[in-house]
This record gives sequence, structure tokens and C-alpha cells, in this order.
Amino acid sequence: MHSWTATGRAPALWYVCSVPLETTLLTLDCHKNVDFSFEAVRLGQAIESKQDPSHAMHWLRADLRSWNDMSSLAPWAPFEIILDKSTSDALATSTSATFSPTSISQDICPMVRDIVNTQGETTLSPVELLALHLVPLTSEGTMWFTLSYSTVRFDNLPRLAKHWDLVSRTSLKAPQGQTSSSAYTPEVFHWLYILRRK
Repeated sequence: MHSWTATGRAPALWYVCSVPLETTLLTLDCHKNVDFSFEAVRLGQAIESKQDPSHAMHWLRADLRSWNDMSSLAPWAPFEIILDKSTSDALATSTSATFSPTSISQDICPMVRDIVNTQGETTLSPVELLALHLVPLTSEGTMWFTLSYSTVRFDNLPRLAKHWDLVSRTSLKAPQGQTSSSAYTPEVFHWLYILRRK
């Protein structure tokens, strides 16, 4: 069962790829905003410092590919809702990470350590690594909502599938910009993925 707060709202983790601050509209308790950008975190903290502390979003800087950074979120875990606005897309453009039994250190995610200990040298895509990093920070039933530009963001990731069920993949028509009336412009879609922690 989930440990909802006294107000009946779930602890949430919001991580974004430098989202404009005005789109950060959460009414969840204990919400944390994690961003890779020092500047985005600084600006977010400055804006939130003017809010009532009980309703302010807490901004933290972290590299979601680093277990050392991700484990710093443990004091606020387990998160029951994860909101991802294109961060998985940004991570997907980075290089895969290879772990071997001789190179793993103490600051490696326990889920990754288990894989390496049982399977030997392992290469993980950035999105799969993120999914594994989220496992110790969540509990069964946690919902992970991801807005993506990709139609295949969570496909063919077997280690992710061990811990996360893909509940739905929904296309959302993207807003159209100004176009010439004589030019054909194809429809563009965003994709909303919903995953549930097993």
C-alpha cells in the first residue's frame, strides 16, 4: 500500500530537461524537481524561495545517469509518481554505460550491481540505466509518466521490463506552428508513456 501524506497526496519526483518554470504545475506534497542544469536549479530555487515553504518545490541538481547523484534522493523516497518531460529523450542521446565485475564500485546502483554479479560485463542504454536507478527510489505501484518525442522510447529494454510494466503509450497531437498555406506539413505527435513499477 502507498504511504500517502496527511493531505492524501502522493510524494512525487519531477525531473525535466530544463522545462520553463511556468509549466511546473504540481499540487503534490513532497515534490522534488531534479534537473541536470545548475542554472535551471538556481533559477527554480530563486523562484520557489518566494513561496510558502510548505508548498514550494524543492529543486535539486543531479545527473540521472549517476547512482551517486540519484541516491541523494533516497531521504525523500519512495516516490509514488514520477513525471518526466523529455528527460528520457535527452538521456537517450548519450552513450551507453558498460559495467564489469572488475570495474564496479560501491557507488553503483544495487540493481545494476545485481545484474553485473549474475551476468558479468553488461552494457546498459541510458534509458535502461535511468529505469534501474529509479527502482530503489520507488515501490510497487509507482507510476512513471513520460512525455517523449519517440514512438519507441521504452521498446527492447529487457532489464527495464523486469521492474516496470508499460501500461500505455498514447499519441498526443503536437501544437502546430505557423505554416505556409501552400506547404504540406505532416502531423507531429508527442507520446505519453505510462509505466507502473512491478
